[in-house]
Amino acid sequence: MEKTEGVLLIHAVGGGDLGFPGVRSFDGSLPDLDGDPQGEGKDRRPLRKVFEGLASAEIPVSLVVLLGTTTPGGPGDRTFGEHADEIRARLTSEAGLYGVRFDPAAVSVVRVEAPTLGDGSEALRRWLLRRSPTDILITCGSGAFALSAGAVCAALAARRPARIIHIDAPRRPYVLDGPRDMDTRLQSWLLRHRFWDALAEVDPTNREVWELLAARQAGDTTYATAMRERSNADTGHGITEGRIGKFTETWPTAQAALFERIGRGEAADYGLLRAWFAGRLRRLFDREESTLPSRARDQIRRLIDMLTYRGDGERGLTGHIRMTARQLWSAPATGCGAMLKDDALIKLYTAASTHRAHLSSERLAGLLPSTLLDAADRWEKDDQGVKLVSHTGRTGWPVLGSGDVLGLLAVGLDHDGRETEDRLAVQTVLAELRKRRESLPRRGAVRLRLLATSEAKERAHMLARWAAEDGDADVRVIASVSADFEAARDAIVAGLASEAAPTGKWGSRSLRDVDELVLVLNPGPPLTNYGMIAAGVEWSLTAACPLWVTELIRRRDAASELHGGQRVLARLGADRLLAGLAVSAVRRLDLRTARRLVGRGSDTLRDVMPLLAALENDLFGAASDGWMAAERLTAARRRLTLLAEVCRDRRHRVPVAYVAVETLRPALFSWGQWDGLRTAGPALKELGRLANESIQGHALDRQGRGRPRSARSDADVREVLLRAVRDLGGPARSDDVLVVQYKSVVNALEVIYRESA
Repeated sequence: MEKTEGVLLIHAVGGGDLGFPGVRSFDGSLPDLDGDPQGEGKDRRPLRKVFEGLASAEIPVSLVVLLGTTTPGGPGDRTFGEHADEIRARLTSEAGLYGVRFDPAAVSVVRVEAPTLGDGSEALRRWLLRRSPTDILITCGSGAFALSAGAVCAALAARRPARIIHIDAPRRPYVLDGPRDMDTRLQSWLLRHRFWDALAEVDPTNREVWELLAARQAGDTTYATAMRERSNADTGHGITEGRIGKFTETWPTAQAALFERIGRGEAADYGLLRAWFAGRLRRLFDREESTLPSRARDQIRRLIDMLTYRGDGERGLTGHIRMTARQLWSAPATGCGAMLKDDALIKLYTAASTHRAHLSSERLAGLLPSTLLDAADRWEKDDQGVKLVSHTGRTGWPVLGSGDVLGLLAVGLDHDGRETEDRLAVQTVLAELRKRRESLPRRGAVRLRLLATSEAKERAHMLARWAAEDGDADVRVIASVSADFEAARDAIVAGLASEAAPTGKWGSRSLRDVDELVLVLNPGPPLTNYGMIAAGVEWSLTAACPLWVTELIRRRDAASELHGGQRVLARLGADRLLAGLAVSAVRRLDLRTARRLVGRGSDTLRDVMPLLAALENDLFGAASDGWMAAERLTAARRRLTLLAEVCRDRRHRVPVAYVAVETLRPALFSWGQWDGLRTAGPALKELGRLANESIQGHALDRQGRGRPRSARSDADVREVLLRAVRDLGGPARSDDVLVVQYKSVVNALEVIYRESA
């Protein structure tokens, strides 16, 4: 790699450099690079202001990069790239330019295909990867904001330190950085995503609360039972004797485990869904039996028996569900009828009941069935976990999210004929927010906050009133946003925080609970836009949600366009938090969740995706048709060896027996082969029994409201797993292949976590 030390100045060549600040059309215009050295305003060229300001602040510049677009239509019928070449020639000439002179090797021109954030970012990123400047200064305010923002994104992507300077105040560089209190932020992200076991590690003061919630999420009621038996008095932290009783009950535990994990799309959710389906239908039927027509009553009773004792959709159970639903079409509205006629729920159940959904690399995506959403909302209203979290001084998040998407858009100053253009731009932004909402588990609100300085406040309110006519959008104005970077950031964050307070439950309408945040860069005051970026980074970390940055391309008298959807701002803090969460998910073997978290980060974090995908396939994937019996046995031993290793780590609760059985059949062995293996191997038979006794298996539908049998300790389950490895012909030298692979994934994520600090 070529290494060139020193301070690097990056400047996007725009109209202001040629004497045309703010001009949108250059027909017949003749450029002037020099301007008036003694003049003010548009007569003084941006680079002259920058070089003089940096010199007075004693900030030396060793390298210069000029960004120039290659699209036609610039002043003098030349592209801005060609004008950048001329500026470079003047800067490196004997006479110099703007009072400075550089060696030819110190000034470069980076050509950009189009004046967009994405094009500028990619072109400059490639250039930066070959250099190692000690500091990067990026100018703004010369009329080429998209390229300036692209330069910031390029520096982040290349992992280079960067500061922003305005051409009118170059003595005061601004650092676009994430908040310092990242340990507190990590706890918030763990809380939002309900990583209770990891919270117990980082917040030992409230360890009992987090461990109790972690056990419930894993479907384990024995932890709460033991806690209640240790003392008849309150244990503190809000864990009263009456409250802890709910944690010993099977049905509330199953609901909590399902709803908390289904929002993350974890593999274990599908076993819980199958169990919940039968349990929910049974309870509805108990309440409504006397009001149902006799034929429908008999059909539902028969269906509940089948769900309880068979639970296998591959044997035609789904057909019985649909047949029973038909019996209820003409019957009065009932809870049973609504549940069985919810086609989206039946499709989801069908996938879950086959035992293959656990192994699928796809997670639950998009809108969840209405029956499931309604059940989650009812459960959450009385959830004891919400109360326990509040006793720690924190406020949680809705279990299935809010469904809300928030967009931030800065409003610029007015000019002739801009009203139609503004309306089209807002319409484009709202359409994009609605599109992003479609991928969320529930349909919440589309929220747009228009950011306006005092000069643009009236226009912003006018646009908000117009947007209010455009359906369900919640559009408001955050006014008096300063044109100063830091003041703009603080005003925007304060405006977002001033709205409704979070409650920990769905429906609070708090902006802290949004599921996704989109920053829309808009031509306008550059420091206001940068203030919006800084505020967006701050708020995404506060809300523990993913952040996108996109660019609004305006078309006069035509629909505007949004270019790009970069996650590079995750480098400013979210990468560290996402890596921390992903490590926790991998240690629980929730690899689908880990991939989802990694996919929300920057390219740096997403580089781990192939490692995650390979581990997920090797642990959960189905055998190829051509695999011989020996290959299937080897894969089975490797999977069980990894699960035995996971049992060593007591920090993370995993329903190991259930997961173990799901990795073996039908992925590696057919049902007939599995029965034969259990008959020949006592440990495999015991493993199957332990899996069936779990809430993820059949404990709920076979025991009704009764308590499950006493759970085996992790050490006991690990011993069963190791015996099962022997039943399968092991141990063999290569049985630890998956353990090595698992540790390499954890290490890769931990490296990113440390480096992102």
